[in-house]
This record gives sequence, C-alpha cells and structure tokens, in this order.
Amino acid sequence: MEFQSIAGGFVVTQLSSVSPVPDSLQELLEKACIRLFDASMIIEDPLTALAPLREPSVKQPLEQFEQTFVIDLIIDRVRNEGLADHFHEMIGLFGSIMMSLTASEEQLAQVNSWVEQGIFGHFLMTDPGGPSLQSWKTELQDTDGALRLNVNKIHGIEAQKLGFAMVVAKQAARPFPITLMLPPELCSELKQSSIGEAFLDGKLQLGNCRGSVRVTKEMLLSKGGLGSVNRFLTLVRPRFVKSLMHFVLWLKDQGEVELSVADQESIEYLIYLCNEQTSATIFSMHSVNRVLATKFASNELLLHLVSSGKVKNKARQRDLLAFTKMEGSSYRCFFEIYSKSKGHRL
Repeated sequence: MEFQSIAGGFVVTQLSSVSPVPDSLQELLEKACIRLFDASMIIEDPLTALAPLREPSVKQPLEQFEQTFVIDLIIDRVRNEGLADHFHEMIGLFGSIMMSLTASEEQLAQVNSWVEQGIFGHFLMTDPGGPSLQSWKTELQDTDGALRLNVNKIHGIEAQKLGFAMVVAKQAARPFPITLMLPPELCSELKQSSIGEAFLDGKLQLGNCRGSVRVTKEMLLSKGGLGSVNRFLTLVRPRFVKSLMHFVLWLKDQGEVELSVADQESIEYLIYLCNEQTSATIFSMHSVNRVLATKFASNELLLHLVSSGKVKNKARQRDLLAFTKMEGSSYRCFFEIYSKSKGHRL
C-alpha cells in the first residue's frame, strides 16, 4: 500500500464510515494528508494499513437543542442569500449551545440578561502561544485562593468590541484548558484592538485583546467537562461546514466562483455528510473524529478552489482561506485524528 493511501486513510476511513468518498475528493484528501505528515510521524509511524473502524462499545444520547433548528434555517438561507448577513447570528447561536452544555443555571440566567440588553457574547480561543496548551499566554492563576486571569487572545470574532466573553485558558499543572465567562465590566478592563481587514464584505472583523483581571470561581464554566466540549463540536462543526458549502454554491450563482463537475460532486458529498451527522442522535467514540474529518475535507476543498484559480477576486479568496483555519485548521484536524487512530492497525 502506498504511503499516500496510508496517510489519507486516517481521514478517508472516517468519512467512508458515513458514505463512500468520491474518487476526486479522495485523491485531494490523500495528497493533503501526506503533506501534513510531520517529522515524528514519518520517522515513527509503522506505515501499515489502518484496521477497519470497530463498533463503539459505548453509545450515548446526543443532546438536542432548540437553537439547532434555528441554525439549520439560517444555513438554508445562506444558500440563497450568502453568508455575510447571517454569520454573526449563526455564531451567536453556536455560543448559546456551548453555554447550555457548560454553564450552570445561574450563569445561563446571567447570559440571558446580557443578551436581552443587546450585549453580544464572544468566544476567545486563539492564543499567541500557538496550538500547544503549555505555551499559551492566557492563564488562570490561583494564589492562595485568589484567582487572576491573565488574558492574551488574538483573532477573536469582533474581539475589538467585547461584550461578555467565554475565555479559554490554561491552568498550571493541568493537561486540559478551562473556560471562564467574563462579564461585561471585566471585559471593559481589557485592552482591545482590531486586527487586519474585515472579511465577508466588511461584515466580519477580527480583534485582539489582552490584560489581567480578578475573577471568581463563579465565573468558571465547568459543567460537563471535556465531554461537553466534544458534544458541542459534534453538533456545531458539521453545521459550520454545511454553511460554507452553501456559501460556495451561492458564490457560484453570483459568478464569483467556477466549479467543475468534480468540485460540485465534492460539495454535494460534504453537504450529505453534514446532514447525516446533524441528524444523528447518538454520540460515540467515532463522533468527534468524523466531524474533524469533515472539517478537514472542507478546508482542503476550499484551498483547492483558491489555489487552482477558481475564485475570481482577492477578497473572496481571502474569505475562503480564512474559513480553512476557523473551527479547526487542516493540520489540527489531522493531528487529532491521527493521535487517536495511530494504534489501530491491521
């Protein structure tokens, strides 16, 4: 078996467990995977074929939320109206689902009060320390019970004008991040600035923020732990990918993107995958890897459209390339799938 096929198997196997991957898309994904094989993978991987996915021994109900029905209606509108006027509402509803999974009743009541006042919520994840949690600059410090959050976040959606914020931080000697909900009065203490030109016809601006604030234990979003994050991604990522595929089809209708028959087939395939995953009511060991593989495939298809000259203007090229990084870059998606799957060989 060729190296390319072995490398691509980490992603293709996940997608094929839902529906067979079209040949042209499979070739694109395999080439992307071999490109992303890093030094340790090349040196240490046995390069033997992956075993077929085994039936999960544990299956759990996947929570259903009223917000998903509204999100799905928005995604349908993206197909006919584009993404720019719907992006913020969709992202806000994503945040609402995350809060439902991780916040206490008291915290949810607080959020509802802010939202009713027209205060927008922000999710701050990307850190200048890079992908490794140990290198993050944003850290929750505990000094004899006195909590202080040192914030240094970049490229947050509208982070140049924070309302309230969910901030993901590291903790000393803890292998997993923790999320805190900062109220508007603490967000106002952070230094905020816009970064780069806006995306989506000027409707989406990114920003940076930094500073240090005193926080309390009541601000920790700790309900559900890491399992809640995985359920959140299972619910949200396929919906995000479907909105991107609808956006590309809308761009084609506007004459801004040219699609070959193979491109069109890949887009319809990804929409089908997303529909299958969003209709799922069971969460298992395969759920997260499938949505990671779906986002990986979306990233690589968008990159292919841009790199092959099928997107006509620079602003749209920049929009689509930005979406290959948001909600999981190709390397991050591939690395997570690889890390969980590398031990399962024939």
